[in-house]
Amino acid sequence: MKRVIVVGGGIAGTIVANRIARMMPEEMEKGEAEVVVLDKNEKHTYQPGQALVPFNVQDPVELVRNERELLDHKIKFLHGQKGEVTKIDPANHSVVTADGISHHYDFLVIATGSHLRWDEVPGYHDAVYSPWDFESALKLREALDQFSGGTVVINVAKLPHKCPVAPMEITLMLDDYLKRRGIRDKTEIVYTYPVPGIFGIKTTNDVMIKIFQERGIKIISPFNVTNVNAKEKIMESQEGEKIKFDLAIGVPPHTGAKVIGDSGIGDKRNWVPTDKFTLRMKDHSNVFVIGDTTDIPISKAGSTADFESYIIANNVTNEIRGNGLKKTYDGSVFCYIATGLDSGTYIRFNYAAPPVPPPPSYVHWWGKLMYNKMYWTVTAKAIV
Repeated sequence: MKRVIVVGGGIAGTIVANRIARMMPEEMEKGEAEVVVLDKNEKHTYQPGQALVPFNVQDPVELVRNERELLDHKIKFLHGQKGEVTKIDPANHSVVTADGISHHYDFLVIATGSHLRWDEVPGYHDAVYSPWDFESALKLREALDQFSGGTVVINVAKLPHKCPVAPMEITLMLDDYLKRRGIRDKTEIVYTYPVPGIFGIKTTNDVMIKIFQERGIKIISPFNVTNVNAKEKIMESQEGEKIKFDLAIGVPPHTGAKVIGDSGIGDKRNWVPTDKFTLRMKDHSNVFVIGDTTDIPISKAGSTADFESYIIANNVTNEIRGNGLKKTYDGSVFCYIATGLDSGTYIRFNYAAPPVPPPPSYVHWWGKLMYNKMYWTVTAKAIV
């Protein structure tokens, strides 16, 4: 029997496990192949939806499901101590879980994601609300409900981070939200970003800056936050800027999973060195890396993982069948961008073709909401 282990049951791990299972049903039914998903948590959270929670667009209850319900019935799922991976050992083709069991694999897919490191910026956790954290998104909803005007700072602490377009979305939804409440004229919105501009891809950055300027949103960049004084409500940067705020919304620093560092298989930020075309872990032909876990120069977004899952599932299946690798990843990404509470645009790009967002419209906002709803029934289950 050939065993495929997927480490991580988030968006990337769930999609790729289901896609592999869908591509070789006969082998799995006959016991010739096995797919195992390992994750500490038995609950699955659709994190992109958290950005909509503070503006009462998304019911938080709809963002959490049981992982077992999302996985194909043929897939084995271990959680708790049985699923918490404490060591990844590519040299010996095994992973170790918190219960002390060593699991041998023929093929491994690392889908351990990206994780918040609040403590890297003193005061950040105490003073900044973040939709990148489920509980913090709920608290931000309450804070916005009570907000009556002042200065709101939206901060991106470090790059890279998951959902790269989300800080812009939150800023523009906030602008719309405050207008609807009749307090936009009492509020200054300040967007701070660690490199020049507001987004990392020039073609998109140029379009979005114009929208920000039209909305009267102040941009301070580069702004690399070094400290947040929760008592005085002051955010400082290494460039020497000091911003006094009434409300702060931010993206905490991100790194790869702790197990990557503990296993000695990542770079200094715990991203796994990955071939950007084959999605293989460098120097390990039977280990694939997907989603946020990789170090490839592409967005850490759910759609990235979805596109990558086709490549990995195809190639793992072909390897098991003895056909060798067949497909390569071209860097495809698709992201909707909310430009208000009833309008949106999108970016579609790959390694060779940079994105240019079309003019915002209600159609793209509707598309974003529909994509979120279809995640549970279509995307996560790898139906298409």
